[in-house]
Amino acid sequence: MITIGNKCSTFVIEMRTFVMSDIHGNNDLFRKSLKKIGLNKRDKLILLGDLIDRGSDSKEVLDTVILLLNSGFDVKCILGNHERMFLDALVDLNSLNHWMLNGGDKTLMSFLTSSIEKIPIRYFDLIRSFENYMVNDDFILVHAALNMKIKDPFSDINTMLWDREPHKYLDPVWLGHRKLIHGHTPLSQYEIIHALNSNEKIVCIDNGVYINRIGYGALCVLQLETLELNFCK
Repeated sequence: MITIGNKCSTFVIEMRTFVMSDIHGNNDLFRKSLKKIGLNKRDKLILLGDLIDRGSDSKEVLDTVILLLNSGFDVKCILGNHERMFLDALVDLNSLNHWMLNGGDKTLMSFLTSSIEKIPIRYFDLIRSFENYMVNDDFILVHAALNMKIKDPFSDINTMLWDREPHKYLDPVWLGHRKLIHGHTPLSQYEIIHALNSNEKIVCIDNGVYINRIGYGALCVLQLETLELNFCK
């Protein structure tokens, strides 16, 4: 919140922070979610990785991020395991095959190519700019999990990208009053809401946009200041 005052009046400007995860190539839901929350240039948008793969519009999702950045919006991105696979696929044949089996084929189709080498370099540069984690006074944001059992939790990048059991690493003393917010492992809307309502220390906001099942298939948006959830489907 910023307060601007003078002798005649005082204006209060609310700054909001929104977090999304695991868009997985669904640009329609991404844009609908931005419209639903009324994102503006005073807000901060944090994307917790896996913007690409599985869905049909990975290029369009990245284009939306680029458009937001070029238009002056405050957007921060965290690297997900699918972005890691994408970068590795460019330099190693085995990694390319692994990526293709995990939704990379849909990403290539969105670029209208069958060769990763033909994807313009600006998309690789964008993804290389993604962070491994973000931290503020009240929250730690990662893609998958955080190994709080070691001396430097932020040195274990593999856990931040891949692990699906974040609670096994919980150290309440180290975490203190903060919450760990992550994606990577799809949960039902009930499970996501329950974790927040129960004041759990670790909260996953991945609702599995590609899962066609009751309770799944939405893009979840969390506002950090209020812990308010929006599900867009």
